[in-house]
Amino acid sequence: MLKEFHNLTPAEQQLMLDAIPLITILVAGADDDIDEVEIAEAQRLADIRSFNKKGQTNAYYEKVDNDLTGRIMEMMKELPNALAPRQEAIVAKLSGLNDVFAKMDEPFGYLYYKSFCSFAKHVAESHGGFLRFMTVGPKEAEVVNLPMLNAVERPSKIDYPNLP
Repeated sequence: MLKEFHNLTPAEQQLMLDAIPLITILVAGADDDIDEVEIAEAQRLADIRSFNKKGQTNAYYEKVDNDLTGRIMEMMKELPNALAPRQEAIVAKLSGLNDVFAKMDEPFGYLYYKSFCSFAKHVAESHGGFLRFMTVGPKEAEVVNLPMLNAVERPSKIDYPNLP
């Protein structure tokens, strides 16, 4: 168990571990076309973040990185095939993170919120545009900012001066 998960129930811990695959499916599937490039980018990004020793969430990404692609494929089989019901199911699940973030010790709720938003943005930018970079399609734009999540305020700069 990750130290920042000590206040969480087993179901909440599982939701945290499922967040990255769910975010990937939400964003990549917003245009109803989840392609290999988006899944590969999610796997690549989780791998990079697992090695970021300066980051405070690298242990989380080490856990998530382990067979992320397989977990995404597994979840896609469990979720509805149709776009609207699939997106609704994911939004309902991800909305549960609001309570989870509130239970975490500072600064972890903030760090995970920022990390998940950044992750969504990277997945959205991996598809389309010039050389598949820096363009978010109109459907992805509706979900890329993870509107189902309440923004978590940055903790005090005095207590946590090195946070992003």
